[in-house]
Amino acid sequence: MRKSLFTLMAALLAVALVLSACAPQPTPTEPPPPTAAATEAPTEEPTPSGPPDLTGETITIYHFGDLSGPLAAITTPLIHGAEDAVKAINESGGIYGATLEVKFADTGGKAEEAVAAYDRFTSEDPNALVMITYGSGEAEALAQRFAEDKIVNITAGLSSKAFYGAGSGYTFGLGPIYPDQMGATMKFLSENWDTYKPSDAGDEIKLAYLSWPTAFGQGGLTAESRAYLADLGIEIVAEETYDVSPTADTTTAILTAQAAGANVIWTNTLAFGPAAILNDLNSLGLRDQFVVAGDNWSMDLATYAFLAEPAYGVGLIAPFPYLWWTDTGNTGVQYAQTLFTANERPASEHNVGYLLLVAGVDMTVKALTHAIDTVGYENLNGEAVHDALVEMSPFDVLDGVLRMDFSGGSRSPHMSQIRMIQGGPDAFNVLQDWAETPDLRPQE
Repeated sequence: MRKSLFTLMAALLAVALVLSACAPQPTPTEPPPPTAAATEAPTEEPTPSGPPDLTGETITIYHFGDLSGPLAAITTPLIHGAEDAVKAINESGGIYGATLEVKFADTGGKAEEAVAAYDRFTSEDPNALVMITYGSGEAEALAQRFAEDKIVNITAGLSSKAFYGAGSGYTFGLGPIYPDQMGATMKFLSENWDTYKPSDAGDEIKLAYLSWPTAFGQGGLTAESRAYLADLGIEIVAEETYDVSPTADTTTAILTAQAAGANVIWTNTLAFGPAAILNDLNSLGLRDQFVVAGDNWSMDLATYAFLAEPAYGVGLIAPFPYLWWTDTGNTGVQYAQTLFTANERPASEHNVGYLLLVAGVDMTVKALTHAIDTVGYENLNGEAVHDALVEMSPFDVLDGVLRMDFSGGSRSPHMSQIRMIQGGPDAFNVLQDWAETPDLRPQE
């Protein structure tokens, strides 16, 4: 009986195991498919498009120069050009709505006063971006300070030392440095000597350097420019100075040049500086014995204010690294003329200073705008403006009034025309169109 019961239970257990094995197995539960949010990378907040709105902000441009010393009459049109250009920009909406402001300090033509003005401006504004200077002396005195404080200096003082001397790096020019200017002019004369030489001159150029005893006046003479002239076969036979004064007498300097056999005179002066030489040459009856050439500032309407006769200006040769008021087909010149007329500036200011500062402000605005676009207004500083000038290069200023290129470590442009006065005021005629100047920056 027990055996039968045991046998029956074993059979039932076997049947149960078979049924269990044959029954359908449960399907493992799969996790739910991921949602779209889980499969996509986290998204960043959308970046606002379009230019920034800087309404209510102010960007200050500082400048200083001689308004009470010997060059006051020359500085005044520069100041007015800057003021009129800034006014027009503000009336057109500023820079993305930010208002431009200009602050000026009179230095009286003294380097120590320029340093004092710099100290005052930087103490008032720890994030000064741009300063405009007008003289070689002040540009040289502050070159290292501009670089240390990372403040861009846009200057009309085209001193080689200011641009490339030890510790410099933030000074940018509105024209080629003076050694480049003299080198370009002398190269042109050496290539065209038969056309322009005085009738009694020989086949070789003998150069007399007659100029002021200032950083500006001596700015054309450097080791590099001397070597370049020697390579051209040009000998410097005389180096004389005369007073920075409208009443300066250059007779002694001229007679010394004549005695040394000079047939070309170079003067690194402006306004009454070249006028003094031209007046005295004519008084001495020696004008036809010399080609007279000078830096870019020498060929200007300001020179006519000091000529005894307008005809004395005829024949003056100079490098010309910009367009002139008579280039009326250029839209930049047209714009400058519109500002000049609208602000009722006197005819005496219709000169290179006014035109160059309208262009200088245009260059500054281009650099500020590029810097804002690159680093943002909140990060705007002098270093960003410096980098903008380099990154934009090469570029035109005021629709081609100036041609700038600050690439390759250059902080002065290397393009210029050569012009000659061939008639009355404003007859600044092109002898050689735009061409590269020699690069005579100091050798490291």
